Amino acid sequence: MKIFKFIIALVLFFNFAYANVKLDAKSFFIKGEAYTFSIIATGKDITFPKIENINKESVDTISTQNSISIINSKVEKKIIKRFRFFPNKEFILPSFEFEIDGKKYKTKSLEVKSRKIEKSDFKFADFEISSSKSSVYVAQEFKLKVKFKYKEDLNVQDLNISNANFKDFWYKQTDNSKHYKEGGFVVNELEFLLFAQKSGKLRIEPFKITMQLLDINSSNFFMNNNYITKQIYSNDLEIDVKPLPQGINLMGDFDIETFLDKTQINQGDAVSYKIKVSGYGNIDDINDYTLDIKDAQIFENKADISTEIKDDKLYGTYEKSFSIIPKNSIKLKSLELKYFDAKTKQIVRKKTDSYEINVKKTKEKKSELITPKKENVIVKEVVKTSIKDRIVFFILGFILALLIVYLYKYAITKRLKKQKESTLLVKIKTSKTSDELIKVLAFMIKKDESLDELIFKLQKIEDNEEFKILKKDIYSLVKQIEKGKK
Repeated sequence: MKIFKFIIALVLFFNFAYANVKLDAKSFFIKGEAYTFSIIATGKDITFPKIENINKESVDTISTQNSISIINSKVEKKIIKRFRFFPNKEFILPSFEFEIDGKKYKTKSLEVKSRKIEKSDFKFADFEISSSKSSVYVAQEFKLKVKFKYKEDLNVQDLNISNANFKDFWYKQTDNSKHYKEGGFVVNELEFLLFAQKSGKLRIEPFKITMQLLDINSSNFFMNNNYITKQIYSNDLEIDVKPLPQGINLMGDFDIETFLDKTQINQGDAVSYKIKVSGYGNIDDINDYTLDIKDAQIFENKADISTEIKDDKLYGTYEKSFSIIPKNSIKLKSLELKYFDAKTKQIVRKKTDSYEINVKKTKEKKSELITPKKENVIVKEVVKTSIKDRIVFFILGFILALLIVYLYKYAITKRLKKQKESTLLVKIKTSKTSDELIKVLAFMIKKDESLDELIFKLQKIEDNEEFKILKKDIYSLVKQIEKGKK
């Protein structure tokens, strides 16, 4: 409160300096970046115009600063407003009209042209990008180093890197970041692995770093610090990218191998077949492997691709597994991997082993229908004694006959129910392992999608509890299928 009264006293004591308005703006812009300009108005009573659109582009007010200074016994009130927008083409910054202390003031209009980004030339800082190769093949890796340095005595408050445009390149940052001091400068380095995605003359656009510096010489009356923002651009790079030979999309050094868990099986059993490709290069671009085998049911997992930086190069693996249930003996053909070796500049072909799977056929047991045996009915001759006895014996005989018929039908129904709990359901119940259950269900593959999914899950089950739960689900589903409810 005391400070506020002191300011009012100063304002009443001193005369105000002359009114003025000034535009601080560049005569060029860089496409894709914000164009900023400032307007500085000085006077006692200042009215700013509304600046909302320029050249049909929306304008934002990004900051407003108010200050009071005393020069030669005169008080100077100053308002600085900064504006920003994103132009797409060349434009004219119009004249803006202000009212200061009851008078009209105008800024000058300014023609603003588009300019290509050029490397910044400052004594206090330098920004440079460099590549390990200037000519590469499509998908051939090379290193890009980003190096930024600034004077050690600068009071840097913030650093922000932007414009890292890797258009037409796949990239991955390495762990080779560095931070050190050299020759009075603070040096920061970053490293990237790059892979060109297409052939031709490809350009890596300049990077930009925004520095925020503390301006210790411009503290105002209230002891608030001001900041200076500097934008520093690196150079650009042009990479000559040559195409790979036709039909080749891998570049580097790779190996391929396959694994088969068994070659002798019984009919209905499954085998596990795995493919693994590993090595240095652009493994993400590998063509997916599939199997087309006649007389076999094939289940496949989605391929798993992983990459990492190893020995300062991109190392990766491709893994895919299959479950195969052959109906007859089959042969798994050799698989081929093709890639281009940059060192020898030759196409390299590598093949896997082929496999023969022998299937031992099992004899099918014919199910026997259980038919009820005919029972000999013993008829006893009853000596009739009287009409009353005849009636009693007749009623008893009728009841006994009904009871025999009921028991006979009950026995037949029970046997038929047991018969309906088919041999298949019994085999499912008595299966001890997933392989044994797959063998039992092999002939039902492709009869029901839900059952196929459960059979496929059997290939990956290792825990006994999971097997019991899945077997119960399969039993219920097969029972529904047999009843015609599914």
